Amino acid sequence: MLRSPPRYSDPNLPPLDDADRKLVSMLLADGRASGRDLAQQTGISEANVSRRLARLVEERSIRIVGFVAPELLGLEVQFSTWIRVKGCVDEAAKDLLKHPEFAFVTALFGRWDLIAYGVVPSTEALDALLDRSIRGNPKLHRTNTELVLGFHGKSPTAGATARELDRTDRLIIREVQRDGRISFTDIAQNVGISATSAADRFRRLTTDGVVRILTLADPPRVDLGVCGLWGAAIRRPAAEVMADLAILRELSFLCTFSGEFPVHGEFQARDGVHLDELRERMLSVPGVDDVELNVQRRLYRQDFAWGAIPEA
Repeated sequence: MLRSPPRYSDPNLPPLDDADRKLVSMLLADGRASGRDLAQQTGISEANVSRRLARLVEERSIRIVGFVAPELLGLEVQFSTWIRVKGCVDEAAKDLLKHPEFAFVTALFGRWDLIAYGVVPSTEALDALLDRSIRGNPKLHRTNTELVLGFHGKSPTAGATARELDRTDRLIIREVQRDGRISFTDIAQNVGISATSAADRFRRLTTDGVVRILTLADPPRVDLGVCGLWGAAIRRPAAEVMADLAILRELSFLCTFSGEFPVHGEFQARDGVHLDELRERMLSVPGVDDVELNVQRRLYRQDFAWGAIPEA
């Protein structure tokens, strides 16, 4: 049976119970929902909420992170490199993981063995990275690098407000990138400011759309057993096609690329039957000529903590 392995958690964990599922559902809507709100809406005590939340995070059933659009931190170029491997996929992935510019590295079933998504300051930096990591690597059979041109509003990187970020802003961002539910007290202690200042700055960053809190549930833990990446060949304006595809709740991180399949994203489905039905619905969207599905085989890295902190 076609099935993707867990992205983050141990496959031998017991299933989530109803209370866990309610918590996950609420956190998907608001990753920084207070313990009091979570308790009131789930009908369990705040102490129980705290214990359950700590366990869900520790076992990596969920990850809660702060997301900042790369361009707001001076990383103007986003790209993906699609790779066919000559031999061992795991060994080829290890080579990519030596380079922190690759924020997302995963193995796939499909036309490609690996995909690596990265962020860099410029096209010159991208060219240098490809020289170091891709070109001439004897483990790689064929590669195709495409630039990310834009994101749909359904995606967390879309619609961010560009503004000046000082060193303190960037230090707060780094703390939240690591832990989306970090307390203002901990931010203050780690950054060297007051808790009141930490709260005020954090609220401005979120109000301006600079920081967004994402809750990432491990798909199999919420009964989504087949996940991966898709691309679509289109014959309508990309923005119009993405708006129609965004209605499909199984699709996320919709973006436009240079290349053969201009519209890309992630998918999550319950099983192979659901995936087949999803593909049919995608192909029924006006302007979608073809859909390529690549099922995820193993996740090596998914890191949102990009952006260097300037020297003091």
